[in-house]
Amino acid sequence: MYFHLDLDAFYASAERSINPKLNGKPVAIGGRSDPYIFSKERLNRDIIFQNSGAFVSALFIDKNEKNLPDYFNDDGKIRGIVTTSSYEARAFGIKTGMSIAEAKSRCKELIVIKPNHIIYQKLSKQLREYMYMHIPTIEQFSIDEFFGDLSGWIEDDKMYDFLVKLRDDIQKKFNLPCSIGIAHSKWIAKLATEYAKPFGVKKVNNTKEFIKEVPIEKFPGIGKAMQKKLHKYKKFTLGDIQNSKVLLYSWGNNGKHIYDRVCGIDKEIVKERDGRKSVGISRTFDPISNRDEIKRRLYVLCRHVVFMVSKLDLIPTTISFCITYKYSKKQKQQTFNRLFSEQFLTDTILETFKTLDGSANSDIIKLSISLSNFVKKEKLNPSVLNIEEDIKLQALTKGNFELRKKYGIDILRSAKELL
Repeated sequence: MYFHLDLDAFYASAERSINPKLNGKPVAIGGRSDPYIFSKERLNRDIIFQNSGAFVSALFIDKNEKNLPDYFNDDGKIRGIVTTSSYEARAFGIKTGMSIAEAKSRCKELIVIKPNHIIYQKLSKQLREYMYMHIPTIEQFSIDEFFGDLSGWIEDDKMYDFLVKLRDDIQKKFNLPCSIGIAHSKWIAKLATEYAKPFGVKKVNNTKEFIKEVPIEKFPGIGKAMQKKLHKYKKFTLGDIQNSKVLLYSWGNNGKHIYDRVCGIDKEIVKERDGRKSVGISRTFDPISNRDEIKRRLYVLCRHVVFMVSKLDLIPTTISFCITYKYSKKQKQQTFNRLFSEQFLTDTILETFKTLDGSANSDIIKLSISLSNFVKKEKLNPSVLNIEEDIKLQALTKGNFELRKKYGIDILRSAKELL
């Protein structure tokens, strides 16, 4: 059988693990789009990848953070949204995605804390290593979620007690409450965890009976578009899906995957996740119509994403770029066979922006750049047309990386970033 372990209100619990005074109080961890990345001031910024898992995003840290302005206050306006809230805060209707301003209005005593991702990643890594000592096969699904396979390790009738003990041991050792779902398939185990919360263990012996009345919205992997499609066909519960094999299978691989997962017949195994599939950066901001400012921000984002792939020692062959406007978005993906460099990325992004951005007056609210399709050095087959120039630019990129690694990402910046 499989199990799924989810840390309860992880960020809030992590803060309590280092500050017991927060126990029993309404706590919210607030996040906001990086408020400093586009600053013209030097921040002495670095990046960390404390976990090597494919799911873990890059964390930018500012070494002179004490001198930065209030994280949630921007010219008198409260910024940010709730990332995680404690169960005491949830009693006031506070939930993930709610603005900090609304959350504070609902609960005057709410304690709002800036996220400390270094602590969260450290605890996640320690927990993963601890679980590896007790369970043969572990798959880390996110920073606070794990799948495990206990087949051939623990007998089915002893599994519940084993996982109750694991839950209690994690609470004692790390001061982190968690909930666990157990089932014969991964995704039913993940669904069961929702019914185990908080700090419970739920074992599903009969999948058909368990899912019969569960709303489709609760099942992991059924997004809003699929929910809308299912509702159109009068499918509102997982039991409805279970009785609609022909319909779901007629929708191709996506429908088949959903049906098999819902019925617990997907046969997906627990396995360690592969390495990173992509590295990217995206930032949301107040609407901007000034294209010179947008281009300046593209220089900033390119500098950061180049540092990321350099630190991970990755060689990308695909660039993806997305512009999000107030009411629409435009995106483009392109594969290349050039030696990668910061200059090449910046030139490509600026040219792509020029091509995509037909409405030069439309407000832009988000920019996203990602690099993917990584290859090994020995398998790289670059074009010879620009090889001499690319070798020089790649050497320059490597030199810049060494300086930035030692003195901070913003020690070397393009003059166009500061205009």
